[in-house]
Amino acid sequence: MGLPPQLGELQERFVREFGGRRPAWFISAPGRINLIGEHTDYNGFPVMPMAIPRAIRMLVASREDGQVEVRNVAAELYGPREFAVLEGIAPFPDGDWGNYVKAAVQSLAQLGLEQGRGLDKLRGMSCLVEGDIPPAAGLSSSTALVVASGLAFSAVNRLGLGRNSLAERMAEAEHYVGTQGGGMDQAVCLLARPGEVLKIDFFPLRARRLPFPEDHVVLAAHSTISARKTAEQRMHYNRRVLECSVGAHLLARRLDMDSPQRLADVATRSHRPLAELLTVLEGALGGPEGVTLRRGAALFDTDPGRFARQFLRMQDGRLLPMPGDGLKVLQRCRHVFAEAERTEMAAGCLLSGDMSGFGRLMDESHHSCDRDYEISCYELDQLVSLMRGAGALGARLTGAGFGGFAVALVHRDRAEAVTAALAERFYKPRRLTAEGHVFAFQPAAGAGLEPLA
Repeated sequence: MGLPPQLGELQERFVREFGGRRPAWFISAPGRINLIGEHTDYNGFPVMPMAIPRAIRMLVASREDGQVEVRNVAAELYGPREFAVLEGIAPFPDGDWGNYVKAAVQSLAQLGLEQGRGLDKLRGMSCLVEGDIPPAAGLSSSTALVVASGLAFSAVNRLGLGRNSLAERMAEAEHYVGTQGGGMDQAVCLLARPGEVLKIDFFPLRARRLPFPEDHVVLAAHSTISARKTAEQRMHYNRRVLECSVGAHLLARRLDMDSPQRLADVATRSHRPLAELLTVLEGALGGPEGVTLRRGAALFDTDPGRFARQFLRMQDGRLLPMPGDGLKVLQRCRHVFAEAERTEMAAGCLLSGDMSGFGRLMDESHHSCDRDYEISCYELDQLVSLMRGAGALGARLTGAGFGGFAVALVHRDRAEAVTAALAERFYKPRRLTAEGHVFAFQPAAGAGLEPLA
C-alpha cells in the first residue's frame, strides 16, 4: 500500500486530538468507478468496477474500554462522534457521517458475539479520518468509510476476517444506513489491484481479475449534481430494488418455481436465456403499464394490503409508498437482464483488447440506465454526449445515478482533448473550471492496513 507523505502531519494531529495517544495502524480504503453493470449487484448479476487512486484514510488506536471516538480532519463539515460498542447501536440522525462508522462496528460486534466473546471483551477505538474522494459524487466515499472502519475494528479486536468475508460482511452492514444495495462497492474496495478491473459475481462472492490497457484511461467528470444518500434519494434507489424483486417473484410464479431472492436466482434455476425470461415476464404482466396495488394483488392472487406488506417493505421495516405511476417492473427487469449480458460481453472485450467494443457497450448501458432504469439526469446526459463527441470510445453514468459522475473510456492521446471540450462546453457556462471536476484514472490498489511503529 505504501504510506502517504502527509502521514507525519496526520500523526501529529492524532496526538493532539486524542490527548497524547499515538496511532497503531494506518488504513486506506479507495473509492471506485463502476465501468459497467449498473444496479445488477443486488439482483445477483455481475458488475465490473475498478478502484481509483483517491481514498478515505484513517489512523487508529485501540482503547481499553468499549467506546469508539471518531474525529475528521475536515471538522467544520464532519464533527466529532462517539458511541459505545453494543450489539444493537442506535443510529445518529439520518444522513449523519458517523452512521457509516456505526454500520461497520455494529456488524463486527455481532460477529464477535457469534464467536463467543462478550461485549466486555470487545475493545473500542480512536480514529482520525481524512480523504480526497469527492463526497456525494457516486464514487463510493461512504463505502470507503465503512470498509476503513471495518478494517480498523477488526484489527483492534483481532477478528481475523479474510478479505472476501469482510467484503460480504460490510455489504450487509451498510444496510444500516437504509440503502438496500448489493456488494459491489465493498468488494472492489477490498479486492482491487493496480492495473486491473474486477468482474465480480455474487452469492457467493467471486472476483475475476481482468487487465486494463495502459494506453487507455477512464475519464471521470462530475455532473455538479450531488448524489447524496438523502431519505428521498434512498427511496428512489429502494424503489428499484423492490421493483426488481416483484419481477423475480412474478417470474418464479409463472415458471412454477420456489420463491427467489433475486432475479439471478430465477435465471440460474430455470436455465433459460435472459431474453426468454424477459418474454415470459412480459406475458405475465400483460402490458407495460405500472403495477398498482390493485394490479399487483391480482397478479399474485392476493389482496392489496398483503401485496404491499410482501413486496413494498424496505430494509428498515417501513413500506415504500406506492409511486403514482406504479411499479415499473418490466422496464427495470429489462435493464437488469440486458446490463448483465453487457457485463459479460465487456469482460470478453477486455480479454481480447477490443476497447472500441467496450465503449459501445458503455454507450448502450447509459441509454438503458436513462430509458429503462430512469437514473440519469440532464447534466449526466449532457456530459455523456460531450465526451462521445470529443472522441471518447464510450461514456455512461456511474454509480447509483441521480447525479454524481459520468465516466468515459478514452485513449490517453485523446484525454486532454476530451477534458478541454468539457471545460469549454460544460463547466465554463456554469462558471466553473474542469480542475477539481474532471479526473483521469487508471485502476488502483484496494484497501490496505499498515501497522505503525
